[in-house]
Amino acid sequence: MDIKKITMVGNGQIGQALVFLLNKSGQKYNIEIYDKDESKNESHKTLKECLVGADFVFLCIPSWFLTETLIEVSKCITSETILISISKGLNANSSESVDQMIEKYAKNNKYALLSGPMFAKEILKDKMSFGVLASKNKEVFEKISLLFKETKLKLEYSRKVHSIALSGVLKNVYTLAISIIDSSLEDNNVKGYFSARGIKEMEQIMKMLWLDKKIILGTSGLGDFVATLSSEHSQNRKVGTDISTMGKTYLKSEGLVSLPPLIKMIGKKYKKLPMLCMLERIIVEGKDSKSEIHDFLKEI
Repeated sequence: MDIKKITMVGNGQIGQALVFLLNKSGQKYNIEIYDKDESKNESHKTLKECLVGADFVFLCIPSWFLTETLIEVSKCITSETILISISKGLNANSSESVDQMIEKYAKNNKYALLSGPMFAKEILKDKMSFGVLASKNKEVFEKISLLFKETKLKLEYSRKVHSIALSGVLKNVYTLAISIIDSSLEDNNVKGYFSARGIKEMEQIMKMLWLDKKIILGTSGLGDFVATLSSEHSQNRKVGTDISTMGKTYLKSEGLVSLPPLIKMIGKKYKKLPMLCMLERIIVEGKDSKSEIHDFLKEI
């Protein structure tokens, strides 16, 4: 029996969680794990050594490392290698989404995006998780799904790759916004109102970008949005809390990094999105969050 080689690029919590799932699948795999941080690179192998002969490569890294990683990875794999990205962000300079970056820097490879409510700490406690595997090729979905057969990760298929990519971006940006609001007011009624407004704005943005707005109400949109808002493990939530309480943050999150390129991507139409404009004033212009939220509520 042919044993598949799987390479995890990134040995953070989500990489560890995926390895946990693969080990729980009851199947045998040759798993290599690489991390550019030497303290996490337990095998001490080079990236090339970990990638040679890989059937699947999981890119378990933040979006701001994706371009340089794809350039390196593409030199070490064959056209038969399938790439799976966990990133949910935009390139800060080019505003390229994850699928666009993969198609630009690893254009010879088939790939999928994995998105949805999949908090690593819950997976590592053997709890259920749910993901959307977005690929233009259903055979790719089927091959990846087989890796996680009999595990508690439940996968659904979507061929709308770009819409799934943007839904992950929007989920992070609006989680950041709601986290700032929640920490500023600690008012569940207001949080509930703004959450509904956020969903509506996400749908508007998808429509502005000629994407499938129905994705926002699915697993990779609303499902992930609710999970992220509810979780104390969310980096976007931590960043929002910092900004609300201290007026700044020393942390980095996908929502924080993706906000400026998202606004650039939408163009002048973003002025029609009150919550996004408020978030821009708080994050980009450094305005006081409590005052901005108070002014927003006065206009309702």
